[in-house]
Order: sequence, then C-alpha cells, then structure tokens
Amino acid sequence: MQLKINDSSPTAVRTTTSSSRRTSWDGNHGSASTSDSLLTSSTASLEPSPPPGTQDKRRSGPGLLIFPGTAQRHQHQHNPNGSKTIAKANDEDVAINQLGRSSRTTTRSIRSFRRPPLWQAPSLPKDQEEQEPQPEEVLERRNQRERRRVVCLAKVQEFIIEFLQGSSIHGFIYLAKLGLNFVERMLWFAFICVALFSIISLSKRTWHRFQTSPMVISMDRNKLVWNTSFPSLTVCPHKRIDELKVEEYILAHPEQFESEEDQEDFRDFIVKLASLTYDNLETLPLNKSFGIPSNKYLDLLYELKWPFEPEISSGAAVKMFIYETQTEFGICHSVNSLVARYNSFDYWRSGDWSILDHGDRVTVHPLDGEIYAQIINLSTAYDVYFHGAGDVPSISKQRYTFPESDYTTVELIALEIYTNEEARAFNTKQRSCRFNYEAEDMMTVPIYSFGLCLSECRMFFALRVCGCIPHFYRNRLRNGRKLPVCGLEGIECLVKIKREIISLKSDRYKINCNCLANCDDSNFFVQSYRSRVWFLGANLQWGIIDYPKMQLRRDVLFSFADVLVYIGGLVGFFLGCSALSFTEIIYYFTARFVRRIFFH
Repeated sequence: MQLKINDSSPTAVRTTTSSSRRTSWDGNHGSASTSDSLLTSSTASLEPSPPPGTQDKRRSGPGLLIFPGTAQRHQHQHNPNGSKTIAKANDEDVAINQLGRSSRTTTRSIRSFRRPPLWQAPSLPKDQEEQEPQPEEVLERRNQRERRRVVCLAKVQEFIIEFLQGSSIHGFIYLAKLGLNFVERMLWFAFICVALFSIISLSKRTWHRFQTSPMVISMDRNKLVWNTSFPSLTVCPHKRIDELKVEEYILAHPEQFESEEDQEDFRDFIVKLASLTYDNLETLPLNKSFGIPSNKYLDLLYELKWPFEPEISSGAAVKMFIYETQTEFGICHSVNSLVARYNSFDYWRSGDWSILDHGDRVTVHPLDGEIYAQIINLSTAYDVYFHGAGDVPSISKQRYTFPESDYTTVELIALEIYTNEEARAFNTKQRSCRFNYEAEDMMTVPIYSFGLCLSECRMFFALRVCGCIPHFYRNRLRNGRKLPVCGLEGIECLVKIKREIISLKSDRYKINCNCLANCDDSNFFVQSYRSRVWFLGANLQWGIIDYPKMQLRRDVLFSFADVLVYIGGLVGFFLGCSALSFTEIIYYFTARFVRRIFFH
C-alpha cells in the first residue's frame, strides 16, 4: 500500500489503491482484509511522511477502529470515475474511491471512523462548559476570604473560651476547663440550663405580680388624723313639668294638636318623657310623636320644666353648692358634687370640654361635732341618691323616696378609701383604679368617675344594639361625632334590652365596660332616718353622727425596687453572680470583642 499525502490541503487526503492487490494486516482486534483502503486527514496529520527515497519501516496498523452501523449519514457526491465522496465524516472530508463495481457481492457498507479515546478531549458537564475560566486574581481573592473566615472563627472560639474560663458566673468555667471529658461538660451545661430556666420562670411570675397587683389595701385606724368627706346627694323631684308652660306650648303650635284628644295625649306624653328612665321605658306612649324630632326631646323638656329651686344650708365651715344636672333619672339637683356640673344642660349646649373650678370638697372632723346639711323649699315628693363627691347616682344603687309634706332626717355612716401619692407613678392597670384627671377614655365628659363610666357603657351598648341613645345622654362626643337620639321606634327597641342595660350583663351580647373604681372614693350608708309631718313643706336634713373609726388606704406593696431585689436574689441564688457580672458580660461582648476580632 502506498500513501500519498497532500500537504497543501490538510482536510483532504487522496488514497490510491490497486484493484488487483489485496492488503492484509494484523491488529489488536484480529485480522482484516479489504480492497478499500481508507485514511482520514487527522490520521495523515499525525503520521509524518517519510523523506523522499526512503522507505517507512514503521509497522503499519489500522490506526482507526472501524465500527459498523454507526456512521453519520451525509450527502453523497458521485465522481465521474465512479468514486463516491462523503462530506464531513468524523469532522473531516474523506474521499473514498470505491473500485471494483463488478464484484458487488463483496461490497461492504460505508463505515465511519471515530477517534480513539486518546485523541478526544475529556467531556465536561454543560454548566462547566458554559462557565468561563476564572482568572487567578478571583481565585486568590476567594482563597483569602476563606482564610479570613477561618481565622475569624478561630478568634471567636478562642474569645468564648477565654470568657468562660475567666467569668465570675458560677459553672461557666467548667464548660471550658481543661481536663474534663465530654460527659462532665454536658452535665455542667445541663445544670446551668436548669438554673437559667428557674430564674426566668420565677422572674416572670414576679414581673406579672408587679404588673397586675402591686397595690394593697390596708386599714388605717388613726381617726384623729384624717378628715372625712361630707355625704353628697342627688335629689330628683317627682314633679318636673310645668302645666302652664305646656298650655302655652299647645297654643303656640295649633297645627300639631287638632283635637282635645291630641292635647291630652301630649300632656301625658311630655310628663312621662320627663320622668323616663330605664325602669319605666314601657310606660311611654309610642303611638304619636306630635311632630317633635327625637333630637329635640331634651330641649323641649328644659323649656317646659317645673321651676324646682331648693335651698341649701349647712353647719360646715365650707359652703355647699347645689347644681342642676342631667342624670339617667332625668333632670335632678346634686349637692356637694364635683362632677354634677359636667352633666348640666348648659355645659352640653355650649359645647365646652374644659375642666371647671368646682372648689374644695366639704370635709368634717370628729372635733367639729355633729354637722348637718339641709335642703328646704322642697314643694314636691322626691327621690334621693346618696353618693360620694366624685360620683354620680347610678340606677343600680338604692334610692330613697320621701313625700312632699314630711321633714326627714337621715343619718349616715361613711367608709372612705384613698390612695397614697406614691401610687400615682403606676399605671391604671397596676393600680386597678383611676384618678379623676385620668379621663382619656371618656367620650362625654373631661373627667373620670366610676358612675360616669358606667353611664357611658350603657349608652354605647344601646347605640350598638338599637342604633340610637336615650335623650338623657350627651349625644355629642369629644371627637365631634353626633349620635342619633332614640325616637319612638328606638325606645321600643330599648324596652327589649332594658334588663341587660341596667345590669350590664348579657348572654346574647358581649359587654365590656372596663370601668375602674375611683382611687379616692367615699361610700355612704344610711344608718337611720325618721320623718314627721311638717307644716312648712318638705325638708331634708342629713349628716354624720358617728364619725368613722377606720378608713381604707391603697398603698404600694410591690414597687420596682422590690422587683429588682427579688430578681437579683434569684440570680445570686442560682448562678452566684451580681450586677457586676452582667456588666462583665456587656463589656466582654462589646468593647473587648471588637478589639479582639478587628484590632488584635
């Protein structure tokens, strides 16, 4: 076999074979004999041609492996001399001259040639093939970051071991002490965890106690030191409408009263409206409104009210005042009250929200002797509600009714509770009481009172269920919102829930008033009363005969200093450390840690 290599074209190799000569060779896979001799360009480039005139004495071998049936099919080009050309066989152009067409019985299929494994580049994953090789600088920077991370972790570990070995907290040294095995370290770690759990659990209980019940109510029997508040009361007359004013109103509005029956119905309606409370809502006639809008009910009642003008006299050193006030029982008058003026009709109509100067509360002392106050010129029967100076009458409290022809004397006993000044530093949840200036949740008055809070709760409950409020409440809130006043349909709705409104307890509706007691409060109880017929009309006299020999005082039992002492004792008992130990921890993990990691 003769090989002729064309150096000018590395991709094309001409192969000449003799048709009458057969070439045979021995290979690793056996012997092969063929009339066709094939040689790729890649093989030609690797087999250097011998110099002219010399004979290549190297052993000729196959060089390429022939795999039948794996050739890539390409387009064939026929040469005029009968040769067949296959394009791109094994990444090169190979010209195959096939001779001896006459011997078709010995014709072999076209084979392809693949490079041996030593000739092919190693295959890489697709993701690695797509990535460009990283420069040496990037790799060096990555190695430097990795070295820094390892060094930093080593410094942190060394720092923690140093802290544990030098800490003043008991037990920490055994976590890093040399010579201990793993089991001993785990036992000490478990002991420290149990101590920490005990400290946290007991400290949470202490803090909860400080937040919920830091106050205690104690009994004070030093009666010669304190002053006792004089009883306050609210008088509500039974007669509230002036008949002459009603007749004048009927004459002034003839279009609303076409018949005598209408006029009579109106007289009955206005009298019952003036005395309307939660107890007698069902007594109000609901068949006619007489053209009066519900938001004008209160204006009409004050226009037609009977002139009830009682006079007050007392033997106390401080003068007492009587104020007209609007309550859940209608138009009444309060004596020695600090909150009555905020419920007056004039105060509501002016849109005022300022704090009024109500003067000092009237107090008495055992050395003052018997002190009475008296209301005269009561020309009608009346109801009386006794309460403290900072409170208002409530529908849930007891009331006393006296006729218009009796002179009545009422003797009361007092039980007061006052709060120490140190308690002002606590919030309302901790004290479980409110001072009168803590009125941020009140919407109708600028001061706080337990009775006023209950009244607002009833008002908002009626608004939530029936969509309106009774006329004896202030319908303009502090935020400027104006509430609708119940008409005849609204009052019919209130009748259905009046028991729930009075008791503020319901199985159908959720009621949460969140009303706290007054921090300074006075409770009065009727000890005895007596009445006799008096020719000058109804008079009422009340006072204190037996001065109280004890009073209740709300003191601070558990202050913040006590919390610190209690928690400090727990920490010292379980871990044997002090405040300086915590300072040591803060120092180690701030200034010393930064200096060790970044500047050492």
